[in-house]
Amino acid sequence: MSVKEAVIQGMRTVSPLTAPFFDTLLAWSQKHRELRFLLPAGKQFVYDHYLGKFRVNIDTTYPIEVEMATGRYDLKTSAVLQKFITADATVLDIGANVGALTLLMASLAEQGRVIAIEPGPTTFARLQANVELNPQLAKRVDIYQLGIADQPGMLYWQEDANVPGNAGLLSQEGVKVEVQALDDFISQLALDRLDFIKIDVEGMEYEVIKGGLNAIAQYRPILYYETLESFRVNRGFDIYNQIFQLLQDLDYRQFAIAPNAQTIEVQNLNQLLSPNTLAIPAEKVDTGQ
Repeated sequence: MSVKEAVIQGMRTVSPLTAPFFDTLLAWSQKHRELRFLLPAGKQFVYDHYLGKFRVNIDTTYPIEVEMATGRYDLKTSAVLQKFITADATVLDIGANVGALTLLMASLAEQGRVIAIEPGPTTFARLQANVELNPQLAKRVDIYQLGIADQPGMLYWQEDANVPGNAGLLSQEGVKVEVQALDDFISQLALDRLDFIKIDVEGMEYEVIKGGLNAIAQYRPILYYETLESFRVNRGFDIYNQIFQLLQDLDYRQFAIAPNAQTIEVQNLNQLLSPNTLAIPAEKVDTGQ
């Protein structure tokens, strides 16, 4: 269990005592985000003002949805998306979970297209429900219940016992789900353009990128992928420097993310300077587009 997970779990053990004050705590959490983990688990409701304009289902059992109930999600990543996703962009959200960032992408790409992929049966159902709560998105958001890897087949989707709602495809047991190589999936879409790919797949970022090198070379999207040291340790090989090399061979430059979405160029991923890394085609670095 990571330090962050331990802190969250510790705060959640206190939360049952706060149940009688739920409405007050929710209001406080929307003003002071650090209070959100005091919200008691198991509260279910529809929140009408996510990102100021979207309706979403909230179940406070899930830490992602607890954060969504504050009105925003993952402020650093949100700032990156706001900086790099244009109004006419085509965007791919790999590991969309319940759509916290899918909805932000859709609000940014108002004349574009968002393709959200989520393999987990329960999380996909919640993603689908959240999109359906916002019919204005029907023409620009497409969702797929699918996993992405480096080759087609079946893998096991298993939820993290410590963090409900987080799940991966690296287990040897769980719920069997279909996976496709990223190149195969993108070829089926017959896209005119692909501008940005977000990858959050709990340690399988290497397989996703490896399986999409042809599409990446063709479309030259900006990539934003998760880089956590715990996944490198758990995988038993240097997944992040291998990703770095794959993208460097395609003439990508890579950046750690500082506060306010400022970028710090890195020459390797020996030391991870941020929980996500941004990879930009060299020809787009100056413009940021």
